[in-house]
Amino acid sequence: MSKLLIPIDFSENASVAAHYAAQIAITTNNEITLFHSFTSHINKFANTKHLVDPSEEDAKLKMETLVAELLQKYPSIKISTRFANGILAESLEKQEIKDRYQTVIMGTKGATGLESVLIGSNTYDVIKESKIPVLAVPKNATKLKKDNIGLLTNFKPGELEVLKQAIPLYGNNFHLQLIHINTKELEINTLGNKLENWIEQIIAETGIEDISYIVKSPSYFAGSRENIANGIHTIIRDEDIDVILITKSRKSFFQNIFTENIVKHMAFEIEVPNFFGRVE
Repeated sequence: MSKLLIPIDFSENASVAAHYAAQIAITTNNEITLFHSFTSHINKFANTKHLVDPSEEDAKLKMETLVAELLQKYPSIKISTRFANGILAESLEKQEIKDRYQTVIMGTKGATGLESVLIGSNTYDVIKESKIPVLAVPKNATKLKKDNIGLLTNFKPGELEVLKQAIPLYGNNFHLQLIHINTKELEINTLGNKLENWIEQIIAETGIEDISYIVKSPSYFAGSRENIANGIHTIIRDEDIDVILITKSRKSFFQNIFTENIVKHMAFEIEVPNFFGRVE
């Protein structure tokens, strides 16, 4: 049964994501599925049966080449391929995807510029619509690193659920860096107690024991003349974080990112893999 779904458009970014997923599969013994969506003819030939897309043969040859490349480098992994017609985000909304796969792992352009993320990019659409977690991998993430993983936290149960969703990919033998933005301006003692209790709960439910936290007040962002997204990326760089976990739900920090239009800035600045967990 396939667990990791990797959308492939035969770009360098997709290839990096496939190699990153393969490195995860080696340690987790998961099968990876390379998934390509044909979109060029869906409107013109919507009512035509048994018509072969002119690009299908070429796509399948390229897919075979990618599979061979991955198997040569990672001979022990299990790989399957899948092709579908339609827009990628719509394909990934289907219930069978939720039932069959654990995580979508897909490439992005990273720090080279992601303006397309807000102009119809598949990555942005999938992050918003996917029923399962999405791991966005920047082009510079050619090697799997998981020593120091960050979690944006506001002490919500959904954040713990997202952490649990990431454990099948990264295990629980890593340093967990909690990142809290003290928007309510809580007193240091009160906030410290909340964090210590939160850490105890995380340890009890995940087995992750190596945990620390960093707290920033909103004035940190204003004082440095940075928006929140750039401030978060500054923290990621300063703390040498390998992966950042972000909770996607109606009442989460992730949704605040969308309402504040911060995701555009984050997209331009993405430097490490971003794991967008999904909670109801």
